[in-house]
Amino acid sequence: MSMAKVLITGGAGFIGAHLAFQLAKRGDIITVVDDFNNRYDPALKEARVTALLQTLDNQPTVIRADIRNAALIDQLCQKERFDSVVHLAAWAAVQTSIERPHIYSQVNLDGTVNVLEAARKTGVKNIVFASSSSVYGGRSKVPFRETDDVSRPISPYAATKAAGEILCAAWHHLYNLPITCLRFFTVYGPWGRPEMALFKFATAIYRNQPVLMRGKKTMRDFTYIDDCIAGITAALDTPMGFEIFNLGESDAVSLPRFIAAIEASLGRQARIEEVPLPPGDVPKTLADISKAQSKLGYAPATAIEDGVNKFSGWFTNWYVPVYLKINSDSDSSYS
Repeated sequence: MSMAKVLITGGAGFIGAHLAFQLAKRGDIITVVDDFNNRYDPALKEARVTALLQTLDNQPTVIRADIRNAALIDQLCQKERFDSVVHLAAWAAVQTSIERPHIYSQVNLDGTVNVLEAARKTGVKNIVFASSSSVYGGRSKVPFRETDDVSRPISPYAATKAAGEILCAAWHHLYNLPITCLRFFTVYGPWGRPEMALFKFATAIYRNQPVLMRGKKTMRDFTYIDDCIAGITAALDTPMGFEIFNLGESDAVSLPRFIAAIEASLGRQARIEEVPLPPGDVPKTLADISKAQSKLGYAPATAIEDGVNKFSGWFTNWYVPVYLKINSDSDSSYS
């Protein structure tokens, strides 16, 4: 599928920029739409785009725009006639969604309708929609399967992602648009989001500050970025009606094991402080990935220790000397 024209919404984000890099590297013509908003420090998004996208010979086109602007998204799709759309743009993070629910409904729901409509009108042949493991709510029975009931989300963010899937199902039904919804499970790696646990814990360990651990029994199915990108690419290359897939590592990692991996990779000891799980957070996630394995050939291969090692190399070589030094006074406001 070389030379496909692909629109990536949210392409300055963590997953989006990695995806744009990989697709451009293989020869696809990539357009990125991102509003570089300040939910976390836009300076990190700028640096991410510079480091990942501006080094390529086949550079993606970066358009600074908000997906809430329906006319702009329409015009862009009319002009470019994309073959495929990967819709990653969204406000993420559970806690922020509890504090600011309106922006989540505006971007994650209205914005998604804008993207679906523009794609429909311009004959896009495949759409990949970024969903989340958070749609599974507070269920304790693992592993999570795509057939599980997701009608009881426990945060506004999770509710918008479940609703996004339902919107996709409606557009597929009405217009026969091939749409694949991918439920991501805690994606991590270099150039990740600063409010995620790996970033927070690594920064705390580096500064010899307490690591606020949300319980010994809390477990997460952490997915390394390269594995996630392989799953998205497979979905992009395999249009198949309407489907939902889990993309996880299929390994529920306890927080003590996770912190031990960060300690080992940084060569520093953590000072751990146990804190309660905040509202909207789930105690355990674990993906059943058998459907993605059989239909997408999805084969995640990164153990948490290896993935954390790769993150820590980037953290030590770029984030600490370049970013933390410049933003040492301000970065805490984005946590």
